Amino acid sequence: MDKNEIIRRASNLYAAAISDAADTIGLRRVCMDSGIRPLTQTCQMIGFARTGKLVRSPVNHPYDEHQLDLFMSLATKASSGDVILIDTSGANDCSAWGQVLTRIGLPLGVRGAVIDGTVRDISDIDRMQFPVYARGRHPGTMRGRMDMESMNKPIVCGGVTVHPGDLVFGDGDGVVVIPIDVVDKVLDAAEEVVGTDRWWEERLKEGNDPHDLHKERPIP
Repeated sequence: MDKNEIIRRASNLYAAAISDAADTIGLRRVCMDSGIRPLTQTCQMIGFARTGKLVRSPVNHPYDEHQLDLFMSLATKASSGDVILIDTSGANDCSAWGQVLTRIGLPLGVRGAVIDGTVRDISDIDRMQFPVYARGRHPGTMRGRMDMESMNKPIVCGGVTVHPGDLVFGDGDGVVVIPIDVVDKVLDAAEEVVGTDRWWEERLKEGNDPHDLHKERPIP
């Protein structure tokens, strides 16, 4: 399926429906843990994973400026439709995303960032209406604290294994990651969930008994 068509279909869904759909087809561990939450006012996020992993810089070692070039390339070499996901190896004493990377990524079509760690410049990023998910905020720079270990390789983010190109969906409930090879099946099932939710909404407005409704069309 064309990536634009995937985004179009996913834009009519929500994280809970995608999670339920993943359960329906037998996928497990697609939802990031509850520590990964939206820190920006704009939180709907749909795109395809571009991944990076950071590790601790060597202690008492001069900072290698080449590391910053590598880190920036997560954004500078991104493609339209990408969502950038970063595993910070448990670090929470520096930021792994901020307003500069947002300004780099936006014109290239980057659609959001998910950081298993901390971020900064949220007020500036809010003005750009760019979605950022993370474990929290920290004003410190990653310069001299973190080095790039890998780029566009599988990572673990929010407890979920993410492969480059996987579908990444976020909203106010959190982030769901779907392997690209089963995305058609998940979208089909999620659209069924949304249809059931709408059916329930209409029947409840009409005053129908919920127990009777559940017999006719079970709650997702």
